[in-house]
Amino acid sequence: MTVPKLGPYRLTWAIFLVGSFCEVQLAGQDLPTAKPEDVGVSSTKVEELSTFMQSLVDQGKIAGGVTMMARHGKVVHLKAVGMADREEKKPMQTDAIFRIASMTKPITSVAILMLWEDGKLDLDDPVSKYIPEFKNPQVLITADPLKTVPAKREITILDLLTHTSGLSFNSDNKLGPIYEKNGIHCGLSPSQLNLKELMKKLAVMPILFHPGDRWNYSMSTDVLGRVVEVVSGVTLDRFVESRICHPLGMNDTFFMVPPEKRHRLVAAYLPAGDGIRKMGINETITFDAGGPVPLSCNYCFAESNSYLSGGGGLCSTASDYWRFCQMLLNGGESNNTRLLRPETVRTMTTSQPGDWQCFNMPDRMRLGVGILPDKEGVHDQLRGAYAWSGFWSTSFRISPRGKWVVIALSQLAPNGVAPQWFVRYETLAAEAIER
Repeated sequence: MTVPKLGPYRLTWAIFLVGSFCEVQLAGQDLPTAKPEDVGVSSTKVEELSTFMQSLVDQGKIAGGVTMMARHGKVVHLKAVGMADREEKKPMQTDAIFRIASMTKPITSVAILMLWEDGKLDLDDPVSKYIPEFKNPQVLITADPLKTVPAKREITILDLLTHTSGLSFNSDNKLGPIYEKNGIHCGLSPSQLNLKELMKKLAVMPILFHPGDRWNYSMSTDVLGRVVEVVSGVTLDRFVESRICHPLGMNDTFFMVPPEKRHRLVAAYLPAGDGIRKMGINETITFDAGGPVPLSCNYCFAESNSYLSGGGGLCSTASDYWRFCQMLLNGGESNNTRLLRPETVRTMTTSQPGDWQCFNMPDRMRLGVGILPDKEGVHDQLRGAYAWSGFWSTSFRISPRGKWVVIALSQLAPNGVAPQWFVRYETLAAEAIER
């Protein structure tokens, strides 16, 4: 098929470089490392990644977090600041495990593209081929009274990858109440329904618009997770573990964090007045994300949770997620293992005419990632760079032009300001490139 195309903290250079290098080595995560200048990165500038995150901690905007940058496959910066649990006075560590939420989406999208390369599905296939309940979708006209019209065509795998399916979230003011009434949610709270069961319910709900007509961020990638299960014959968590995580050495990435590693899971925080508050382990609230979203922080370890959200269910570490990013930057290969062909990665990560704009950001949506345009006004190191972020204030950016990756992980539910933080992290990374 054809896919549409240390300012005040400065020390001497020698001490600083050795300190930065040891900082990465002491992380003890078997990472290839280099001194920043050896790969054309400014030691002073790259340190601003954690300096900026520390300023957020000092202002009480986050409890803590981890920043990481690598270039040419070498880690030049990996630092933890603040607290993993502020109330328990538990310091943040570089191997801390975070709920990465929507940073799950690129991983699920890669799973679909792997099956495409295996010849087990086509991107033009209707979703109903794998989930029959998606046959004959209906477009919502009015919610009360409920009125729909038949969609002009069926939703395809490609529509799901590009979020042009017509699906939505609980937060949507049109479909949200319908989803809520039918027990459909986006995986940020436990559910006794598994992926198969919940997708069957979602499939018979109305959609917002005719497939392919426009862009709307949605539960599309959750549907892709179920497609992975149907096509591969194994559950989504088993596929991700065996086909992606294990080959790449991502040993701390899970849908359900095992008991022996749960002490490394960072506490989740909510905006509260001018500050933040820790979310209780068994607390469930209705969070306002433009609309009501059922939210808890225990979905990643609660025994009552059977739902594997392909769009937002994973937990991971900075080092693990860097391994995934480096695989993409390498053209689909890392750790002596090839997951995707180079041409497939280019299709996934290169913006084409007709790609839809993501939210009110400059990024254009491709296959599971947003891509900055290659045009005037965008920093040279960021032109064509691709990224995604997560509900709990997590983000990454990959620059094919500069051959670098930056990751910034904290654990705060959306506060309306976090997207500005993400832009700051990637800008600092871009400015750190000296040659």
